[in-house]
Amino acid sequence: MSKKYANWIKNNIKDLLIDVSNQIWEFAELGLEEYKSAKLLVKVLKDNGFSVQEGVADMPTAFVATYGDGKPVIAILGEYDALPGLSQEASPVRKVLKEGAPGHGCGHNLLGVGSLGGVLAVKAAIDAGDTKGTIRYYGCPAEETFNSKGYMIKPGNVFEDVDITMTWHPAFITGLNEMSALAMNSVVFKYFGRTAHAAGDPQNGRSALDAVELMNIGVNYLREHVIPDARLHYVITKGGVAPNVVPAEAEAWYFVRAPERHQVDEIYERVVKIAEGAALMTETRLEIDFLSGTYNTRYNETVQGVIRDKMKRIRAPQFDEKDKEFALELKKSLPENSMEGYKRFIPPEMKEIAEKVLNEPLNNIVLPSLGKGKILPGSTDVADVSWYTPLAEFSATCSIMGSPGHSWQNVATSGMSIGHKGMLMAAKVLALSVIEFMNNPELVEKARKEFEEQVKDKPYKSPFPKGLKPPHHRTKQYSTE
Repeated sequence: MSKKYANWIKNNIKDLLIDVSNQIWEFAELGLEEYKSAKLLVKVLKDNGFSVQEGVADMPTAFVATYGDGKPVIAILGEYDALPGLSQEASPVRKVLKEGAPGHGCGHNLLGVGSLGGVLAVKAAIDAGDTKGTIRYYGCPAEETFNSKGYMIKPGNVFEDVDITMTWHPAFITGLNEMSALAMNSVVFKYFGRTAHAAGDPQNGRSALDAVELMNIGVNYLREHVIPDARLHYVITKGGVAPNVVPAEAEAWYFVRAPERHQVDEIYERVVKIAEGAALMTETRLEIDFLSGTYNTRYNETVQGVIRDKMKRIRAPQFDEKDKEFALELKKSLPENSMEGYKRFIPPEMKEIAEKVLNEPLNNIVLPSLGKGKILPGSTDVADVSWYTPLAEFSATCSIMGSPGHSWQNVATSGMSIGHKGMLMAAKVLALSVIEFMNNPELVEKARKEFEEQVKDKPYKSPFPKGLKPPHHRTKQYSTE
């Protein structure tokens, strides 16, 4: 069975998947603007007999595609948004396609299409009578920008009857994701004052910029009094237009991060008090634009075990001489210490094999699990789904060793054979893992029991303020990862 549907992907839809991935790579649309990308994915799914619900959760580029019937209901997540300012040719040297345009620096053109390949193979297995159940593709926009998955989970959510969820992500290694991600709030604090001539009429001005600066000072003092693993980052996104004009409008964009969701909530309350204090001190008006909130990730060991087994059967992507030449040339653009940040996750007993793997330009083996119990220094809305259904995630080699996240180097490999090979491997792992669960109800039950035990005292509660509208109702682009 395993070989049958891995070969089915290779023999029947390989060229389709590469073509769709390349088109989405060329579209390179920002979060909540992925109209062409979503339309293309929906067309392929409809052409293959899936029923598709579009505009899910009041987001035009979110959709859910379904095939089959009955239990279990297995979900595979797909993403397809790009990042601003990363336009790049599929070249090992820096060559901008269009100045200032977006690019797929996180490989979501591969992510969404690898997941597409997985659900198409499961559909083929259902049609052949080799399995039964319901397979779903969740088209999730704006992972880089907002917690779209959190909106999809809100009341009336489309995950309500899902038994198990799986996903993957392009990376420079192939392995099971074991590390959690940070919970986070992404919020813009906007101040409104009164303009005046800064030299001739300063007493009549009320500086919104003063409020922003006082807030930032207060938060910097707060850093001493939060847990060491918390992170508070900010930028001033609006600060005035000229020194001789008292700024009537100013704003700061904040991330509040911590290992656990409740820790973010507690720290955020204190940040809001500081923001309110700054408004009082400057006699300005404060508006809070809550952009996004996410949970920390939790993985289900039963689902992880099935995926781990399928990864070993499929093997990591294998690269030819042309791929290796491309990788060696591209590696020249990376700093020598590009892997330093990742080495801290390597257990002492694995140092020797790790050094060998890390020195290769391309990872072509399935690595043992790394960093279990540790926390990655980033955030993702996959985490919210992991608190609502049993979930596991893995990575497949789609970029060169040490390639920075959100980089032009990732854009380059996402648009050529290195990325394609990782994407195809991921499609096979997803398909075979889903079929395993569909054919073994006891595994589904085991995963559900494990999940229910994990969340019994900590049920999922939406991180969004009551009444918050989906992010497409706002016009400005932000990024959360």
